[in-house]
Amino acid sequence: MDGIRCIPVIVAGGKGRRMGEQVKKQYLMLDGLPVLVRTLKVFDRHAGLDPAILVVPEKDRSWCQKNLIQPHGFVRPIHLVSGGGTRQESVRNGIRKAESLAGDPVRTLVLIHDGVRPFVPQDLIDSLMETAVRKGGCIPVLAVADTLKQVGLDSRIQKTLNRDQVFRAQTPQVFRLDLILKAFEHAQDSGFTGTDDSSLMEHAGFAVYAIPGSAGNIKLTTPQDLEHARHILELNGRPEAQSK
Repeated sequence: MDGIRCIPVIVAGGKGRRMGEQVKKQYLMLDGLPVLVRTLKVFDRHAGLDPAILVVPEKDRSWCQKNLIQPHGFVRPIHLVSGGGTRQESVRNGIRKAESLAGDPVRTLVLIHDGVRPFVPQDLIDSLMETAVRKGGCIPVLAVADTLKQVGLDSRIQKTLNRDQVFRAQTPQVFRLDLILKAFEHAQDSGFTGTDDSSLMEHAGFAVYAIPGSAGNIKLTTPQDLEHARHILELNGRPEAQSK
């Protein structure tokens, strides 16, 4: 991928209501390190990535700089950007910052990731980037094991879905910067709100391809997820394995 840049955009604007904690979920401690710091370190240690863009609420920027970025010895600088009222607005702010840093948006990838997914495998990042260079957009997905039912508003089952054609989407999601910028512009012009970034690409008519994700690439949204994360670290046998 000679001459191709990839800029991570880490989105950490969640309020963490389902976690049931006073502290926002991205700032919760996970075996001695904040969840968000563990996530940032995954991308900081990847040699093929540009410095990350971190999107946080405006009122959290100074706190994040002082308590998350400065004390934890990141190899590369981290660009702080203020989020918006929704995740979609926050991602848009992040990719606009990426546009200002990119020399050529056609030869620049943007990697969009949830700040509360701290266990992204390095080889998954590589595979996503390689596919996005060739195809324009790529996301990781997981197969669904359970039988899926489509249920109406009256709770009556309407049909059983073919689970062989339905997958759970994860992040990071990687796109050519010029394409995702156009997708966000189209969403704004048409009033479309997507449930993830690839849905905006799809809505704009751009192809997005899927590759197998990682079962360990969990998103921390509930207390049970946090316990699962601690278990993952215990299985590693090295509590700092995901942070270095």
